Amino acid sequence: MIDITFSNKVVQVEKDTTILQAVALAGRQVESTCGGKGTCGKCKVQIKTDAPYSPTLAEKKFLTASELEAGWVLACQHTLTHNASIRIEEQKDVVHRKTDLAELREIELAPSVCKYPLELERPTVEDQRSDWERLVSALPERGLRFSRSIAATLPKVLRDGGFQITAVLDGHRLLAVEPHDTSKRCFGIAIDIGTTTVVVYLLDMLQGIVAASGAMTNPQQIFGADVISRITYAAGGPEKLQEVQGKVVGGLNKIIKELCQEKNIKQEEIYQAVVVGNTTMAHLFLGIDPTYLAPAPFIPVFQQMVDVEAKELGLYMLSTGRVLVLPNVAGYVGSDTVGAMLAARADHLDGVSLIVDIGTNGEMVLSGKNRILTCSTAAGPAFEGAEIRYGMRAAEGAIEAVSIAQDVELKTIGGGKDRGICGSGLIDAIAEMFKAGVITASGRYASEPEDLEILPPLVRERLRKGEQTFEFVLAWGKDSVSGEDLVLSQKDIRALQLAKGAISAGITLLVREMGISPLEIDRVLLAGAFGNYIKKESALGIGLLPPLPLERIHSIGNAAGDGAKMALLSIIERGRAETMAKQAEHIELSNKKEFQDEFLKGLGFEGIF
Repeated sequence: MIDITFSNKVVQVEKDTTILQAVALAGRQVESTCGGKGTCGKCKVQIKTDAPYSPTLAEKKFLTASELEAGWVLACQHTLTHNASIRIEEQKDVVHRKTDLAELREIELAPSVCKYPLELERPTVEDQRSDWERLVSALPERGLRFSRSIAATLPKVLRDGGFQITAVLDGHRLLAVEPHDTSKRCFGIAIDIGTTTVVVYLLDMLQGIVAASGAMTNPQQIFGADVISRITYAAGGPEKLQEVQGKVVGGLNKIIKELCQEKNIKQEEIYQAVVVGNTTMAHLFLGIDPTYLAPAPFIPVFQQMVDVEAKELGLYMLSTGRVLVLPNVAGYVGSDTVGAMLAARADHLDGVSLIVDIGTNGEMVLSGKNRILTCSTAAGPAFEGAEIRYGMRAAEGAIEAVSIAQDVELKTIGGGKDRGICGSGLIDAIAEMFKAGVITASGRYASEPEDLEILPPLVRERLRKGEQTFEFVLAWGKDSVSGEDLVLSQKDIRALQLAKGAISAGITLLVREMGISPLEIDRVLLAGAFGNYIKKESALGIGLLPPLPLERIHSIGNAAGDGAKMALLSIIERGRAETMAKQAEHIELSNKKEFQDEFLKGLGFEGIF
């Protein structure tokens, strides 16, 4: 064993462990969008050790000579053979953006969890009924199944409370028996497990309000930024699957514990959880093998709503409490999309509505004409900042907005020096570059003299020949954290074009399937934090959305999380979610011959402005 020091924390690891694996063992975070394949160059750490080391080809590609000289390595490439000290330059995430978008839609409050304060008759020689019989005979529900875990502590609970107790029921299930009258305290949690971010809402189910909320970067990101990377890792065997599941459950438990401490709530007072996530995230959360979601025909293990006891998952709440995962529609349209449909009231809206949730996968819902159509496109991680040379998730230092006039103006999250560019900034940048004439309708950089001549001098100065093709300087080294110029390469633009081409093609085929034209869409609802922070003008400017008037495009915040809250607080809304999931007609784009044609049409910017 060798000792590895992270700040003030020392962990012991086996010799020949990679730094990336050691980081996971230490419970720390380092960005690794490729899941340790050495293809993204994001997992940079600084190491101090006496062991000799020769940089790998990947490190020579992604690290500058000065970085290599200063001891920077790629965590997935460096194998530990001696004691070492590791410095991680962790990003300060702005995951609060998802909780800031939280809304509690107006619903009829009807939780399935109910609390019954009871005063039971004390046993006597004349009344020698068992404690269990005495309890259940006083409850309105009949035929309750015997619970060994509740019966184990029942004698003490009854007598500690002087036979004044509170029974907690979830439908026909007895969840707990508590001493005294606790009927004024009843809590639940709504959980949104995103590929990038996990969000927890702690709700008072009696008042129907959000008591507190918290979020963090999904700890599974160490296995890769996209679901395929995580499926591949989890498919390595039961231990790997358990590891991936443990990461997300551990992260959720950390948030829940912090919220409970903040609001002085006991773990045992959380009686129910409702969870949403894409189909892969739902499988991994439940510890269910997701292997066959990856290859065609993309078959999930389950689609219906899942209901398990919290102790099966080790979730930080009442051990006998119920954890409900809302239903999936298909292999790549999950309960998060069902949650978004619920929050948007897709089954109640007049006219035709398009719901778009843009991320690593683009999920789309077209509702109207008594139909609900869904599809999913593998947009790739460009919208999350991955596969972009200086791309990053939405964290402090990320360029989130770009405008180009006589020169480039940037807006950075947190207002400090530029560290990289996130998805909303990337869409802004490319829309502005096209409008200004920096790139052509095909997405290529302007190179003809007559095209370059029309560019403002300061903008023209930013367009230069890179190692292989042209690149555009967004931020000069003097304004960046690293001290090097932050550029967009031709490859970066192509990655964005591929992502937006997939989204626009999916929308086109949904519209065609419903038998309408794009201009007949009455409203476009952008779901998720990403949809809330991109400029509508820029999304239209690159052809990501149909060419509709701006007033028809609306951001609806973290609709998936809102749907989870609604399902937690109301069995009526939960029933609606199940009905919509069954009603939804999934359009499998991989089966559509015309998808490739529409995808190719969607790559360019011709005719957008």
